[in-house]
Amino acid sequence: MNNKQQGKKRAPQKKNQIQNFEYARKLRDKKVKIYLRNGEVLDAEVVGVSNYEIVVKIEDRNLLIFKHAIDYIEY
Repeated sequence: MNNKQQGKKRAPQKKNQIQNFEYARKLRDKKVKIYLRNGEVLDAEVVGVSNYEIVVKIEDRNLLIFKHAIDYIEY
């Protein structure tokens, strides 16, 4: 294997991952139940969505959640 082949390769994003990001944007301003990978469940309102994070409002505070920490979202 030469040096070029030893370089890190990025795994191509799956089409459904891209669609899920777009779908998450439609949840803005909606009340949701977020199930985190650590077992915690959050009742929140989605304030904003980016490629890697979701900002939610819980009571009177905002919370930034990285998408990789989310198991699933119920709405």
